[in-house]
Amino acid sequence: MKRFAYRFIDLVRREAIRRRQRVTVTSGGRSRVFEAYDWGNDTFVFEHGVWRERPAHAPVLIVRKCALIAGREGRIMTVSSGSHATAALPLLRGDFWNLGRIPERRRGEVMTHDIICANAVAGGDAIEISQREVSTAETHAADEWLRGLGWPLSSVILAERNDATLDLYRRSGQEWRIKPLVWTRREMDAALAASRTRIHSNFRYYHSVKGVHFLSFEDFSSLLTLCTVDHDAAGRCLDELARPSEVGDLPALEDPKFGGHHEIEFFGIRDPVASTNVAALVAALQRDFPKLSQDAAEDRSAEIIDIYRSALSFPELADSGSDLFVSSMYKHLTGEIYSTHDQVVPAFDDRKTALPGATFRGGKPDFHPGADERTRALIEYALSLLSAGERMEYANVYELRNNGGHEPGEFPTREIEFKTSLRPVTRKLIEKRLAQRGIEYAHYMLTRVQAFQALGVSFGGHHLLQRHDHGSGERHYFVRDRYAGYSLDAISKNRFKRPGGKAGEFIEFPEAVLRTAAQAGRAAAHTLVVKKFIADDNQVHFGDGKEIIEFVRDLSTGIEMASGMRLCSVRGSLGWPCIEQTRENINKCFAAYVDAFARTAVDFWRRNGGSLSLNAIMDDFCTGFVSATREIYWNYQSRRETFAEFDPQLKPAFHFRQKWLFALWALERQYESAERIAAMVRVAAGRLAAREDGLEI
Repeated sequence: MKRFAYRFIDLVRREAIRRRQRVTVTSGGRSRVFEAYDWGNDTFVFEHGVWRERPAHAPVLIVRKCALIAGREGRIMTVSSGSHATAALPLLRGDFWNLGRIPERRRGEVMTHDIICANAVAGGDAIEISQREVSTAETHAADEWLRGLGWPLSSVILAERNDATLDLYRRSGQEWRIKPLVWTRREMDAALAASRTRIHSNFRYYHSVKGVHFLSFEDFSSLLTLCTVDHDAAGRCLDELARPSEVGDLPALEDPKFGGHHEIEFFGIRDPVASTNVAALVAALQRDFPKLSQDAAEDRSAEIIDIYRSALSFPELADSGSDLFVSSMYKHLTGEIYSTHDQVVPAFDDRKTALPGATFRGGKPDFHPGADERTRALIEYALSLLSAGERMEYANVYELRNNGGHEPGEFPTREIEFKTSLRPVTRKLIEKRLAQRGIEYAHYMLTRVQAFQALGVSFGGHHLLQRHDHGSGERHYFVRDRYAGYSLDAISKNRFKRPGGKAGEFIEFPEAVLRTAAQAGRAAAHTLVVKKFIADDNQVHFGDGKEIIEFVRDLSTGIEMASGMRLCSVRGSLGWPCIEQTRENINKCFAAYVDAFARTAVDFWRRNGGSLSLNAIMDDFCTGFVSATREIYWNYQSRRETFAEFDPQLKPAFHFRQKWLFALWALERQYESAERIAAMVRVAAGRLAAREDGLEI
């Protein structure tokens, strides 16, 4: 069955009025025939036979007629093969039925700001819109136009993550329609494979959302083989790169595309001089190629290939299977790096992928196709939190992805972010599926949270949900507020700098580092109180993303300072494997946690310490540890009998009562030994730093 894009073309060809005259244009050395159909005020221009050929990444153009000829109503949509220039240049020159005739000096401006470039992808199942520098309003209007023609929500995808467009689609609960970024090697491989396309010749390219065709070193090297086995095919490859069109347009290697990039680019060459040099050599070979012998063509091709290899920013970019090639190419394809010859430093989306949800109309959800039962339940839970007269304005549901071996849509953690009529800013909730099934385990999880909350441990409120998920039976989930802040292991060192006296100058602000170290010490105390220990790998986990540091802006300095901390994971609580109330066991317990705390403190110092000594970091870390221990102990002391008598009658297999009593007994030992434990952490950190690199502290 034909995909939607081609079913739509068939619909237009059946229902619309075809113009009598066909138009033939020459592009890339190939003659193409176009036919046009008028449907109301709109005109559709199709390359003849494109509905049969169904090329990968078939170029699509959408433009208001008034952008080409003042006063015209309706839109023009073109579908062709090749590149976007295949239809764009004839359209702008007026070759297509006088639909537009733009002066040459204005063609670049109109192409950049008025014409929406898109591609029919996934065999024509969807259309991906590349916004480039087209306004958000015009991009959204084109999307609405397509959907008014019958295109489903899931078949119109926005390929770029423009901030203004993201905000607009978030407010309609449709962020999921903006193409998400990926971060696993398997997903990047799939994205690269899906981007592969040809224009006319044997060369295969990686096609980016900006419309740039990247030619890799590996693909360019196939020219040498073609010179040997198919001389004419090699000539067509060179023509595609470097031959000007019959009407004097620039060759693809020089044709401006976006932000200093071109229709075709050599991938992996960051130095602009080297890139220009390789392009010049290819242009010279293209001019000379018809009169070269096979041996001469092979020699010239081999020479350019060697120069290309030597010009690569990193040798690994010559291998399309290398991790560096895959990650670098992916970042170029998504437009996440697009400064000319810039470093490969992307802005990934924090491993958060939007899912189909609902658009709210009058406060009522209109669920999108593809919204699963889990998403529906999460939205309904958020609705249950609203007060009388409060109305939901929008909500977006996200999947928070980790390194687990799950398929998209099956990860255990989700987030909902929603805005109501009585709330000036959005609220965020985290929902997580429990690792084990059954109501008994769900109660065990919730009891641990609420018991330690009562002691003063920094867990937030949790709410249990229960439902039957499709295909997996009864499952339990908990929901909590998303904590504002940053995980201890992911705080940028820039957070600890403030503007200097000169423009663009930033200087260290040690007080901000020390405040954060103190909060890390407090998190360590809370971790020891709850006896957080992961049985799967038989070790203490601390400093690996589960401690959230909260910040507030300090008005006297103008920068954000650490103000609090949260433990965001219940997993492993009451996890210390031995619950004997003996001095030997508690000393062994303290030693295990001391090592984990010291490792985290040293890592924090190395990342963020700047001019501070490890001793200075440890002073505040240990102060935070001791003070937090005393606070929790005093909470315990005030209601000792209540805590000691607590017995929620959980399933005996969880041994909650025994573990709880051990945790209370261990809290007393932690309070009595707080200074000694802090000193042990200090010594362990010093030894660790000295062992790693011989630093004197």
